[in-house]
Amino acid sequence: MPAGALERAVALLGRLGDRPGLTVPELAGAIGMPTSTAYRLLAELEQHGFVQRGAGRTVTLGTRLVALGRTAEAGLRTRLVAPAAPVMASLSAAVGETVILTAPCGLEAIVLHAVETERHSVRLSYPLFRRAPIHRGASGKALAAFLEPAERARLIAAVGGRGARGPGAAGPDAPGPGAAGADGTGPDGLERELDAIRAVGYAYTEGELDEGAAAAAAPVRDRRGRLLAGVSVAGPAARIAVARAAVIDAVCEAGRAIERGLPE
Repeated sequence: MPAGALERAVALLGRLGDRPGLTVPELAGAIGMPTSTAYRLLAELEQHGFVQRGAGRTVTLGTRLVALGRTAEAGLRTRLVAPAAPVMASLSAAVGETVILTAPCGLEAIVLHAVETERHSVRLSYPLFRRAPIHRGASGKALAAFLEPAERARLIAAVGGRGARGPGAAGPDAPGPGAAGADGTGPDGLERELDAIRAVGYAYTEGELDEGAAAAAAPVRDRRGRLLAGVSVAGPAARIAVARAAVIDAVCEAGRAIERGLPE
């Protein structure tokens, strides 16, 4: 499959992941693709089990992706979740809040593992594989800021015009990363915000994804400095804000501890 066709096929699969059960014309229209092209690409994907036809001429993701997903999950658990889990448990016990491990997935951040605190009855809960826009909230922004330059440029081009709305800051004493671009200043504002997060090494936001919640997050990178995931502490803003500096220090140290424990 030529590179251009591959990109369009990936776009079709991504849209089906977001909105399963579309007809081919609906699917083509949703991503701005000629219907004839969508039919041709979907027919090829169906031959390999990546999509299947449903009732009413709708299209859904195929069973081949189930097998691939299980293989990918097993690999992630071995090389990333397993070494991160004990660090996350210790962090949650220390700060008394929920700790989340997320990874970049296109324009989204996806939850790979979560440890909920037992200290408080009111706490945040994040289901496995929950997805959220990568440019909103500390857990996503800590990923977006450390993407490779080409990936980050694509992200800013795709979502920058929507702004990075929501209050928040990444410095313990003054507005900083997480605040820039919060007024919807577009791609330039988002880029400045991500630059600021990258400079200090963490993100802090309040109320960007969940009203009344706050979070601090740090990247997890491999030994070559490439982004793998992000670790974050999230809880009610009233509790997180009081201990903000300590939470930021703890989550940054947790990120470094996970990196040290990664397999060679």
